Amino acid sequence: MQTLPVILMQNGLPNLTASLVEAHRSHEGVWRIKFCYESQPPLSMSLVQALNLATDLQRIGEIEFASEVDEAVQRARHYDAM
Repeated sequence: MQTLPVILMQNGLPNLTASLVEAHRSHEGVWRIKFCYESQPPLSMSLVQALNLATDLQRIGEIEFASEVDEAVQRARHYDAM
C-alpha cells in the first residue's frame, strides 16, 4: 500500500499540507490545478494528473484532500467549457 508522502512525491508535490487547491489558467490558456503552500511557491499539474492524484488519495483514505483536488478539477472543466 502506498503512503501519502510517496504519492505526493510521485506527483511532484512536497510532503506539506496545501493551504489552497484551486483551478488555475496558465498564461497559455490551459486550465491546471494549482497547489499553494505557506512555505514555498505554488506548484501546478494537468487535469489528468490531478484526477489520477485524487483517485490515489481516495484509495489510501485521504478523502478530504482527494475531494479538494476533485472539486478543483471540476471547476477547471466548468470554466474551460465556458
